[in-house]
Amino acid sequence: MRRLVPLCLTFLVLLAAPAALAQEGTNPFGPLPQAAPAETPPPELPPSVEAQQETDRTLLFVIGGALLVLFVIIARVITRDARHTLHEAGRDVTPKLREQGPHRHARESKEKARARTKAQRRARRSNR
Repeated sequence: MRRLVPLCLTFLVLLAAPAALAQEGTNPFGPLPQAAPAETPPPELPPSVEAQQETDRTLLFVIGGALLVLFVIIARVITRDARHTLHEAGRDVTPKLREQGPHRHARESKEKARARTKAQRRARRSNR
C-alpha cells in the first residue's frame, strides 16, 4: 500500500507534464490581442417582418376592445337580471330605521336584561 501511493503520484505528474510544456510557449503577461473589428450595422428587417409587427399590435387592440365590449355586456345583463328578480316589496324608497329591522328586540326585554346585569354586579360587589 505504501508503494502504491508514490506510484500513483508519479503517474499523475507524468500525465500533467505535456500540458505544462504546451503552455510554456505562451506568455501570460504578453501584449493583449487586438480589439474586435468595428461593429457591423444591424441588418435591415424585410418589409414583411415590419408588417407582421404592425399586424400584431392591431390584433392586440382589437382583442382588448372586444374584451371591453364583452365586460360591458356582461355587466348590463347582470344588473338587468337583478332588477327583474327584485320584488316590489324589496324596492322601498325610504330606508328602515334600526328599531324597525328584523333583528330588533322589544324594549322591555332589553330593559329586563339590563336590570339583571345590574343586579349581578351589585351581588358581586356585596360578596367581596
